[in-house]
Amino acid sequence: MPASITPVLLTQKLSFQLDSGEWLFEDINFSLNHRLIGLVGRNGVGKSVFFSLLLGKLVPTRGNVTRQGKIAYYAQLPSELLGAELSIAQYLGVSEKIAALKLIESGRYEPELFEVIAEDWDVETRTKQLLTSLRIVPDLEAYCHTLSGGQMALLQLHQLFNSEADILLLDEPSNHLDAEGRQWLIERMKQFEGQVLLISHDRALLRHVEGIYQLTSLGLRFFKGNYDAFFEQSTTQSDALDKQLSSLKSEQKRLERQAQANKEKAQQREAHGNRLRKSGSQPKILLDAMKDKAGQSRSAAVTNQQNLMDRNQAQLNILTKQKETLKPQAMYLQQSTQTKKNTLLSVEDCRLDFGSKASISFTLSQTERCYVQGANGCGKSTLLKAIQGEHSNFSGEIKSRVPTVYLDQHFGLLDLDDSMLESLMKHSRGLTESEARILLAGIGFRRDSVYRNVGKLSGGEKMKLSMLLVSHRPHLPLLLLDEPDNHLDIEAKHLLAMALKTYKGAFLLVSHDEDFVAEVGINRCIRLR
Repeated sequence: MPASITPVLLTQKLSFQLDSGEWLFEDINFSLNHRLIGLVGRNGVGKSVFFSLLLGKLVPTRGNVTRQGKIAYYAQLPSELLGAELSIAQYLGVSEKIAALKLIESGRYEPELFEVIAEDWDVETRTKQLLTSLRIVPDLEAYCHTLSGGQMALLQLHQLFNSEADILLLDEPSNHLDAEGRQWLIERMKQFEGQVLLISHDRALLRHVEGIYQLTSLGLRFFKGNYDAFFEQSTTQSDALDKQLSSLKSEQKRLERQAQANKEKAQQREAHGNRLRKSGSQPKILLDAMKDKAGQSRSAAVTNQQNLMDRNQAQLNILTKQKETLKPQAMYLQQSTQTKKNTLLSVEDCRLDFGSKASISFTLSQTERCYVQGANGCGKSTLLKAIQGEHSNFSGEIKSRVPTVYLDQHFGLLDLDDSMLESLMKHSRGLTESEARILLAGIGFRRDSVYRNVGKLSGGEKMKLSMLLVSHRPHLPLLLLDEPDNHLDIEAKHLLAMALKTYKGAFLLVSHDEDFVAEVGINRCIRLR
């Protein structure tokens, strides 16, 4: 791109309408005017749709997007690499050079082989060093789909940061990354010479941005500074909104009392006039003139009073809608009825065929909230699936004395054709429709929204629904939670953490979000090496 052209990404009155006729958002004005900007918002508010509109993958219902410069993007997993028979060397674009190099090493000397390699004789060594730095086994012929979610993310992000892009759009790039991977991502974002728009719920990442856009159903708002500054400002604004609402409600009650008092006074004056008319003590013409003047005065006062009440009510409706948009959600997990510290699970001398080859031994009792910790690729998900009985790729012994439910990152529990209400009642037998509606309202779905199709939900909405499903089964299972916070917005992460913190049952938790793990209140840690 010519040096005289400045990269630009902005929107004007951007609006998007869903097939149902509902407006997801309207009149969004956005400009990427800082080097590193965050975008946050509740699950389902339309962040990924906004992302697709910026990239031109969706067409806006109204408004437009202006793009200038080369734009590259990272989309949320699952990656298209999961379903492709693509080797690591092919993905990195070095397979032809390495094949030519091997042919030359075997004694072939065709000129075209040297043309393919050019001067890049250390391509194989350099690529293996790259993979080692990304903590990926340096096997260039391995298929990408054999990598862990974190390793696959690192590989894709490396390609993006080394591209010639002027602007990067990163949608939840830290999902599946361990602590070391997150730190690598932060450093690469800081070093990137172009501009970055970061859609994320990861507070660790958002603490390094220069400003944050917050998307709600009411529109887009900009906050200067990092996540901590955003949280402070948004909390202050929420407190101010509460005070405004309280003041307006008080004023509305005062106006209603005043209107009632004026009405009673008018009735008293009218009764007094009627008594004078009956007594005959005043001329009728005088009484009629007094009645007309009082009627006109009363009519003007009533109109003025009503106008004040209408304006106040309109303002109250606007602020109430804002408060409803920002209203905290609540997640209710079923509580265990067991009080004894029975052993629910025992793992003895378990060695996984994939991931860590170290021996794993532990027991888990009814009251333990256990954090399974370890780097990407060490076998955390493999262990949980082994406990669930989804595979037998291990040696040793695993005994579970209670039912287990494995909640994976790809929502395998959910039937995408069900409505949310159908799904919850199907998996949680014994719930009445009223009880199911209360649970769904707690995570943000009220009235007719409970009939929304599961397949149309965002990743975070699916995860919140999945958590309700697994925790409200008739016989409380041992929960195997494989990064349940991955797709959740910041508020929902806190919501889930608080629910798990008060949960009396047992669970095994895999997560790379240190803020989330700290909020959960873990009382046991198992580290895989």
